[in-house]
Amino acid sequence: MISNTRWNVVALVVVLATVIALIMPSHFATAFDVSRMTPVADRNIRTGNKMLIEKEIIEERQVVSENDSNSTQAEVALDEDMSFPGEDDGDSDDGVLDVNEIPVRYDEAQLWRVYNISNAMSRRNMLPLGDILESKYGGTIWKENSKFLDVSIDKKHVKAARAFLEDHNLNTEVLNYNIQEMIDNEAAVGANLTQSEAGQRTKKAARSGIHWKDYHDLDTIYAFMREIRGKFPNICRLYTIGKTAEGRDLKVLSISENLTANKKIWIDGGIHAREWVSPATVTYIINQLLTNWEKQPSYIRNKSWYIMPVMNPDGYMYSRRSNRLWRKNRKPHKTSSCVGVDLNRNFNIGWGTVGSSKNPCHETYHGTSANSELETQAVVNYIKSIKANLEAYLTYHSYSQALVYPYGYKSAKSKYATALQRVGKEAARLIKNKTGKTYDVGVTYKVLSLAAGGSDDWSCSVMGIKYVYTIELRDRGQYGFILPPSQIEGTASEGLILAQQVAKDIS
Repeated sequence: MISNTRWNVVALVVVLATVIALIMPSHFATAFDVSRMTPVADRNIRTGNKMLIEKEIIEERQVVSENDSNSTQAEVALDEDMSFPGEDDGDSDDGVLDVNEIPVRYDEAQLWRVYNISNAMSRRNMLPLGDILESKYGGTIWKENSKFLDVSIDKKHVKAARAFLEDHNLNTEVLNYNIQEMIDNEAAVGANLTQSEAGQRTKKAARSGIHWKDYHDLDTIYAFMREIRGKFPNICRLYTIGKTAEGRDLKVLSISENLTANKKIWIDGGIHAREWVSPATVTYIINQLLTNWEKQPSYIRNKSWYIMPVMNPDGYMYSRRSNRLWRKNRKPHKTSSCVGVDLNRNFNIGWGTVGSSKNPCHETYHGTSANSELETQAVVNYIKSIKANLEAYLTYHSYSQALVYPYGYKSAKSKYATALQRVGKEAARLIKNKTGKTYDVGVTYKVLSLAAGGSDDWSCSVMGIKYVYTIELRDRGQYGFILPPSQIEGTASEGLILAQQVAKDIS
């Protein structure tokens, strides 16, 4: 009797818990929620049964192989990653700090904007100001163009660097007096925006945990891509196109109803590690494209989208765990203790000339040769493989609030400049109407500066792609790379507008 009573109580508790779970409102309604999306097909929704999923994927590959036997060689083998949350997928140590690796701190380091740098340096026949501040005063270059230079200076060098600039009559504005405080605030705000009432991170509705109220690590971004692939198997494919120096996958997601016939748009982000809003924007674009896909306008649905949220996974993870302002990849050098290559100076277009450095310790080090880096090689080879009908190359960066187009490696315009200016201007107008933010539009070397070896110039000049843009997202220098998480969604929506306008203009 007592035993039966206990079982009745347990049963009652289970029923009540189930009812409460069903009627309770979500505490994270704004998170990405696969269940809210209109699926194209449900056959391969991940059920948690790994044997079943493996069987489904094998079956689908057979179908894909049969359907694509006459298609272009563009489609690299489907991703083999079938890992699940909690299982070892090869990147399980990404968030773990090496005991010998102490995170870089920027306590009382200042962010300066130095004006009139071109005139001052040319009058004195000196080295570029950025090189001087880097090598002599331990500066880290944030942004450089013909009008100004943004540079962070460590506390111990502030007095000497200021004296140097004053001696050369260079006007300096202090944008921030404590960079570490800005970094700490970025982390705290992101945590607060995704915090539950109990003070713990809310469990997201999506398995991946993706949302756009905070910046995410590589595992979450890749889990999101796998989740999308599993939810929309009829139109989404996930590719591993190469590996990094530290062995991480380089992943690309395609979205298309007809990969071989549709005109193609390439989107990438995260080529520079510290530009966190870039991968956030690219994942946001994926989400927005697939939300109600069947209701999207025809100019969206009749394109094949190839999307790579993080081109520099090693650098991105290093910026998250060790040095928030890290820019390059993490390839070691044979002849220097300094690490990394600027991937956006490594492409084979004017390589090793203007706007890059041959010094491995500099932020813009271009590598030992054009396409020397595994990441560059993977992207170059993959884009060459899908070049048929490839109409657009969009690469997302920060910061400046600018929509720029080739060229940057020389003082010249792309032959498509008229169309690029028109589309860019319309996107800037729509952005202004939507968010109130102003984006400059123009040729790269004028709006930003001369710099060779960029992926955008290579895409235009070598591959002949028409719609090539570098999108410099928010802001204009108040926060720079350390953009508060509260601005992610607004910024990402601005990036989406340019992608939509390009798709619309492609006939």
